[in-house]
Amino acid sequence: MTILVTTPNGTVGRFLTEVLRDRSDVRFFVRSEAGAKKLGEVRGEVFRGEVTDAADVRAAVTGVDRLYLAHPFVDNQVDAETNLGLAAIEAGTRRIVKLGARAFSGKGIVPDAVTGAHDTITERLRRVGVPELTVLRPDRFLQNFLPAAASIADGTLADPAGPGARGYVDTRDIADVAAAELLAERPIGGDIEISGPRALTLQELCARFGAALGRPVRYVDVPLDDAWRTALADRGVTPQVIDGLHDLYANYRQEGVAGLGDGVPRVLGRPPRSAEDFAAELLSTAVSGT
Repeated sequence: MTILVTTPNGTVGRFLTEVLRDRSDVRFFVRSEAGAKKLGEVRGEVFRGEVTDAADVRAAVTGVDRLYLAHPFVDNQVDAETNLGLAAIEAGTRRIVKLGARAFSGKGIVPDAVTGAHDTITERLRRVGVPELTVLRPDRFLQNFLPAAASIADGTLADPAGPGARGYVDTRDIADVAAAELLAERPIGGDIEISGPRALTLQELCARFGAALGRPVRYVDVPLDDAWRTALADRGVTPQVIDGLHDLYANYRQEGVAGLGDGVPRVLGRPPRSAEDFAAELLSTAVSGT
């Protein structure tokens, strides 16, 4: 058996790498020498190539039985991720564990390119036919707040998701579920909804962050206006991605209280990590380093 892990340094992938680091039957797909160095020492194979290069993709999937399929939300995500998945199927891969996104529900929800990209990729894989397909559908990542550690350390969390409550998920749990599905003799398969143990508003999330850090943290709502777009554009984010993120956040604001997923207890037989766990174990370390 050979397992191919794409985006092994990603928000989920880096924790999946930790789970699989000591296995000799894992191939890690990185883009550059810097990515290989960031990966650190692994027992398995490190394959360097471009996911947009057909020859690199064919070489990466050769002999692969099981694939963890993920890609950042960028302009070419659908083509890159679909082509890799289809090449793997053509090469004989029988099991794909795809990182997807939780679907929105309720009135006023608009199509957004972030969840739409995942749905398009998943539909194309299903149309071709994968003997064993698992689609992980997590809620919003707690780890996405780590880049704001300096601001949080100063007592402020600014975010455009609005007043609703979500089951913010620790990406270590997503990685653990992905690893279980990759390694199981008989995976659960299908759509697996993943969330934290309870739905929290951003104000409630700030209270939990503040309790772990020993200082008050307040939430500041960020309007989805031209200033928000300009700030992203100044960081090099493309107009297509900005539009997708705008609609994603608009759906966060519109949905209100999101439902919770049962993926962690269903697959792993334990409760999901809480926002308190994340704050104490990861956010506090990030804040202390600012």
